[in-house]
Amino acid sequence: MDENEKFNQAVEAYEKNFDKAANTLGKVGRGANRLYIGCMTIIVNLFFAAFCLWGAYAASVSWKLETTGEVTTGTITRLEESTTSEGYCCVYAPVIEFQVNGQTYSFENDTASNQTDYTVGRQVRVRYDPADPNTAQIDNFMERWLFPAIIIPAMVLASLLVTFFMVRAWRRDQVVI
Repeated sequence: MDENEKFNQAVEAYEKNFDKAANTLGKVGRGANRLYIGCMTIIVNLFFAAFCLWGAYAASVSWKLETTGEVTTGTITRLEESTTSEGYCCVYAPVIEFQVNGQTYSFENDTASNQTDYTVGRQVRVRYDPADPNTAQIDNFMERWLFPAIIIPAMVLASLLVTFFMVRAWRRDQVVI
């Protein structure tokens, strides 16, 4: 075998090994991408699940107050001012005081808005837990049930959509950033 043939065989062996290495790196890259897609799907769904649990907790408090709570009259003592999540001023949440067995309790309503329907001094119906009067809400269907009614279906739908598209990307070996 002459020098030229040996050189050609060495080049062929090198190219074959290079192709094997490139193929292996491609497989590792696809595997890493699939692992990334799977982890991101789990993390995003855990985020949505946390919001669902928050909505479920709010619904359970509302249900408990609906079934075992008592109703009394409370007075709006002030409007608590805060900024929005975007940093704009201002939203207002009513602070309500009410009495149970001669003791005064106070709570800040969970719902805040920039145009409040509530004014200081206005009387509102309050539904409270007789075992723990610190657990109270304004006795208004929308105040008690709007948040759970919106957040739970929205998070379930968002989770289904994200999972659908992530599984689709996983099956197609698409790169997800």
